Formats: sequence, C-alpha cells, structure tokens
Amino acid sequence: GLLLSRPQLDAFFARLHAPLAAAGVDGVKVDVQSGLASLGGGVGGGPSLAARYVGALEASVATTFGPHLIHCMCHSTENLYRYTHGSLLRASDDFYPSRPASHTMHIVNVGYNSLLLGELGVPDWDMFTSLNEAASLHAAARAISGGPVYVSDAPGQHDVALLRKLVLPDGATLRAAAAGRPTRDCLFADVTSDGVSALKLWNYNGNHNGECNGECNGAGTARLPPNAVVGAFNVQGARWDFETHGPVAAAQPPQPVSALVRPHDADCLRPHGGRFAVWSHLGSRLEVLPSGSAAAQVTLQHREWEVLTIAPVLAQGRVEWAPLGLVEMINAGGAVVATTLTRAPADDHDAEARLTSRAAGRFLAYCTPRPASVWREGGELGLPFSYDDATGLLAMQIDEATASKPAELLVHW
Repeated sequence: GLLLSRPQLDAFFARLHAPLAAAGVDGVKVDVQSGLASLGGGVGGGPSLAARYVGALEASVATTFGPHLIHCMCHSTENLYRYTHGSLLRASDDFYPSRPASHTMHIVNVGYNSLLLGELGVPDWDMFTSLNEAASLHAAARAISGGPVYVSDAPGQHDVALLRKLVLPDGATLRAAAAGRPTRDCLFADVTSDGVSALKLWNYNGNHNGECNGECNGAGTARLPPNAVVGAFNVQGARWDFETHGPVAAAQPPQPVSALVRPHDADCLRPHGGRFAVWSHLGSRLEVLPSGSAAAQVTLQHREWEVLTIAPVLAQGRVEWAPLGLVEMINAGGAVVATTLTRAPADDHDAEARLTSRAAGRFLAYCTPRPASVWREGGELGLPFSYDDATGLLAMQIDEATASKPAELLVHW
C-alpha cells in the first residue's frame, strides 16, 4: 500500500537512509520519480502524492546527507515543480557503454532537455567511461555542460590523458557557469538525421556571480562574462525509435558536416559589438573575428567534435586584450575568473590588464601589441612569456594556483 501521512513518510525515509549513512554512503540518487504520480488515483491525485513524497524525501536527505542528492527519472512536472532542496536533475536516459547508437543520441538529449531543466535546477548529463569508443565525445559535452563531471571507470581502467583535460590536479573541474544548451540556429534543426546539421551547444564562464544576467538579452547595460564556450558535435546517424523505445542507427554511414560557429551563438556575448578572439581546442588555432556575426568554420566526421573558447576583445587605446585560459583543458576559459583592461596607473606604461586564473597550467591570451612585461601579483620577478607577433598569441606558464589561492597576474604595455 501507499504511505500517505507525513509522519509515516518521514519514518520511512529515516529507516531507509540511516543504514546507508552508517555504512559510509554520503549521498543518494533517487530513480523512477515520475512514476509516482500514476499511483495518485483515489488518494488525492498524482500532484498531491508527488508533493508529499518529494517533501519527505528532500527533508530526510537534508538531514542525513546534506546537499548530496540527484533527482533522476524526474521529468514530470508533478516532480520538477516541487523540488526545494535538491537542485541536481538527471537530464537524460542512461549512458550505455555497449550500445553504439546511443552515444550521439545521449548528447542530443541532454542538450535539448537542458533548455527546460536549466531553468529549474542544475542538469546532470550522467557519468561515462573514459575508455569507451565515444569517450572523447562524452568528455567534450560534459566539459561545457555546467553540471558535474564524473566517470564510472573500473579501477585501473582509465584514459588518464583524457581525464586530465577535464579534472584539475586538486580534483576540481573548470565548470561552466550555467546549463549548456543548444544555440539558436540548432533549436529546430534535425541534428541527428538531416545529414547536414551539427549540434552546437553553448555556455559561458565566470565566477558564478551573475555576469551573464538578465541584461544579456541586449537591453540596458550588460556585464559580459570573461568568455563563452561553444561546442560543435557531429551527432548524425542515429535517431530515437518510438516503437522500440531506444536509439536506432541509420542505414547509411553518416557523412561529415560543417558548422559555422559565431561569437553571438553564445547569447550572453550578443551585447558586445567589438572583436572576438576564438581558440579551437583540438585545432590549437587562434582566430580573431571582427564581429559577433562573423564565423569560424569547423568540419566534423561522425562523432567528431570541437570546442571553441570565445573571448570578447577588450580595448584601451592601442592595446587589445582577450585571455583564453588553460588551453590544455577542454573548457579552457573556465580558468578565467575575471579580467580587466585599464589605463596603467604609472606614467611609464600605456595600459594594464589584470587577470585571475582559477588554476595552474599553460595559459594563452590574445593581445596586441607585444606586452612589455607580465607579473604575478606580489611577485618580485617578471613571469616568462612568449609572444607571436603574427597572431598576437601570448603564452605563459602559471604555477601554484588553486580555487582557494588563484593566480593574480598583471600584464603591462
């Protein structure tokens, strides 16, 4: 039978969660939540029943596990509209390591579902295994998802090189600031079956304090984030079959697709009317685009991807500046916490850029002209750097930076 009173439900979840906590479990993922409303006939209806169970569940988790709760199989509105404690929402069907047709469909599902889920909580794009045939495709998507990044590898079976592009030495990730979601030109494209469209997903980076706020629609004076990120994916070749309730591979091998990636694909960059520096992760290529409507082109084979970091070019007199981030990471721009470019306070310099880097590593930026010096805040010696006069690419190695002690850099011209 169904438990209906709040005291009964509180006692039920307490008995369920207490032995888990005693055994060392520090969080729970709760499945099949959307099925609960179907049992509401004769007891007040599905929404009422879901509200009672969700309330008791979240209260018990808050007491026993703190914030460590993943809501799963929960896309019914009876559930989604009731969450007040757990903000992590599984965005898709499971990751199926041995079902080849499922991998591209998984990326499509999490991206489009995040249009809704990203307004209600933090979409969780599920775990993956790093040695899977489509592991890099999944890794690229997770890197720009704005959600957690985790793997379900068997002990000792890891693609360490791939994981190092996602996870910092301190175990943290360069998490993007919002929920990854499709670009405007992908909203009504058939990215799985039309043979020509790539899936593009966008996000932005910053220090999570609202740089890309409601003003990013172009109204009023917008505050730009340090950069945005756009991922392009060739996810053609499989579709969802509503009779078998699963992904089905196309009869013909998928063909390459081309995508035009524009800075204004990221909605929060639309207020910027100037130039943009664009870094391609796999191509290791810098382009400087004259406007937000200009495009960088990528061509992708089946299951191939590219992630582009897009930074607004700041200008002060003759000086231009756009930090790109830790380029060995897929979401390179996630390392850029904040940046400014101002007239230098000292008479012997034209301009000064300030940069806060979330982590250590190989850091790249676009600038022109060549800087006179690069300093670490509080340091007595200048930081070594290289500069390419032809492209404006500035490269430096940042050591000893973490989330609790980020690197503060000064660049002078």
